[in-house]
Amino acid sequence: MTTQATERAAERALRARQSMRVLSTSADVFETFFDHARIGLALADLSTGYVRVNQTYAELVGRPPEDLVGVSFTDVLHPDDRASELTRIEDLLSGRESSLSAEERYVDPAGQVRWVLHGVSVVRDAEGTPAWLAVSAQDITERRRVESDLRALTATLTERAVRDPLTGLANRTLLLERLRGVLARDARTGQSTAVLFLDLDGFKAVNDRFGHAVGDEVLTSVATRLAGAVRPSDTVARIGGDEFVVLVEGATEEAVEVVVERLREAVTAPLPTLDLEVGVSIGVALSERGKAEPSALLHAADQAMYRHKSRHKKGEKSVTRRARTTR
Repeated sequence: MTTQATERAAERALRARQSMRVLSTSADVFETFFDHARIGLALADLSTGYVRVNQTYAELVGRPPEDLVGVSFTDVLHPDDRASELTRIEDLLSGRESSLSAEERYVDPAGQVRWVLHGVSVVRDAEGTPAWLAVSAQDITERRRVESDLRALTATLTERAVRDPLTGLANRTLLLERLRGVLARDARTGQSTAVLFLDLDGFKAVNDRFGHAVGDEVLTSVATRLAGAVRPSDTVARIGGDEFVVLVEGATEEAVEVVVERLREAVTAPLPTLDLEVGVSIGVALSERGKAEPSALLHAADQAMYRHKSRHKKGEKSVTRRARTTR
């Protein structure tokens, strides 16, 4: 380092020491900083009782500064946050922690909740013994709201990506994802899974004769009935048009026959609000011990459905609508 650079560094150090001496002897500087800080500041005794708070802090807790003196700062916290706060204070006073910072909730006398970045640190005396607790609080309510809205939006978009928009049932993407998981589990456990492919008989005639609005009502009604006819562990999906798929976990041939009959009865029962009756063709594919690819199993059930539809073509139940003057 050159002589000139050394002299400049010495001058800066001297000015810094002079500034520190001025600050250390000026109560006005501290008072101004404390009172006008844009974050909440407070000083508390070791029992957590406020000794002094600034105006910003008082506004965060919704009480005048003078009313907070002697009140424990844990009392302004949401009840659900108090236990963890007391544990952290014990860690501070024992020396296990030097400071704490957490996102917590302040509750004002009117019950309004405000999220804050709440911090506490120990102020020690000249001998190094804990003497005071310095408390800080920064309002993060808006940030938390934005984060919450973003999480809700993300969840909604994620849900929409795997749900049929008309019926709310699983779509093809979610069906295949669940089917992959179930088949992988079957490979470990030795269980079987059945895929039931359902196609509404003559649904095109509904749209042609009564319009797409009625067709949509039929689809939503059928979707509700299918969901109500299976176990909560099973998956009902609409994969397009009038095609539905039911994924039956832990299946046996006997159990599948029962499910098929239950689904057929659910679909073909009259739709009184629409004065309609529809038929259904159902194809079944069974995978044992997960020995099938999801798309192959779905295709096998689809082909079984078409064979069933072809065999019963002549006796297919027609779509009828009872006489009704108005809708």
